[in-house]
Amino acid sequence: NRTCLLPIDYVAVMICYTITYSILLLASLTGNTLLIYASVKSNIRMGLILANIAASDILYSIFHFPREMVTHIKASPAFQLQEWIGHVVCKICTFVTDVTIAVSTLSLVLVAADRLIAVAFPATYINITAKKRRFLILSTWIVAMAIHSPYFYTFRLETINGETFCISNWEPAFNQESTHAQYYTALLVTVLIVPLITVCILQALILVKLKSDKLALSRTWIANQKRRKRNKTLLKMSVMIALAFALCWFPFVAYQLLHLHFPSSIPHCSLGFRIFSQFVFLLSLCHCLVNPCISFRFMHRVRIVLKPSRSR
Repeated sequence: NRTCLLPIDYVAVMICYTITYSILLLASLTGNTLLIYASVKSNIRMGLILANIAASDILYSIFHFPREMVTHIKASPAFQLQEWIGHVVCKICTFVTDVTIAVSTLSLVLVAADRLIAVAFPATYINITAKKRRFLILSTWIVAMAIHSPYFYTFRLETINGETFCISNWEPAFNQESTHAQYYTALLVTVLIVPLITVCILQALILVKLKSDKLALSRTWIANQKRRKRNKTLLKMSVMIALAFALCWFPFVAYQLLHLHFPSSIPHCSLGFRIFSQFVFLLSLCHCLVNPCISFRFMHRVRIVLKPSRSR
């Protein structure tokens, strides 16, 4: 709001944001690249899904962080590219950025489902081939791209007060205000809320199945201990990833729903609320670090791949 005179040092804000984005970009590229390498080399069954999340996080970092850095360095959200190349980049950058978020959350559902099948239906789990896993991974990209396909119509370059901006506009085919609110609300629900709730349900089922292991009597005590320890570790990892994603995204979802449906209740001239909104936005960006941090923490077989061999 241009009528607000808030005590903000915009140069200091620009420097802080640039440094923060640079750290996030470097950490995301490094951590997720290492995770892809370690997941593939370790040959664990869940490795392809973890690598898929890591690949989507890398794409998110490449397409999102540099744009945000330029925006803060220039102190303006004006788009730097013009004409047809600007239109193409505007559509592709926004499309890829948001598709990768959907791929990450859909892949979380695959991780939780993978654990549930491994615990509840071990015989079926063994028969799930790498080809089937690749098909499921491909389906996350197909679904995510289908959900965000309207971006190729809505996002465009528009000139406002002599500056060019990459914005979403549903006109002339639809009413901008109502259609934007409905579509973006549907996106928040289908991409963030529903997948995370689904993960919680699947993890609750896993806990129930772990407590009622009917095949425990047919295995030796040592085999039961190994199986219980492995399942417990992988369940912890799945739960921690889901909780971390929820922590990153739910404040953002709440803020966006408030902005979409109750805009008059937002105190735009409040310094405290401005700081809170920026914190929520930065917290959502940290989701691209969740997968590598937690995977390396809980998965020994993934972590051991990166250690130099001591036996030569």
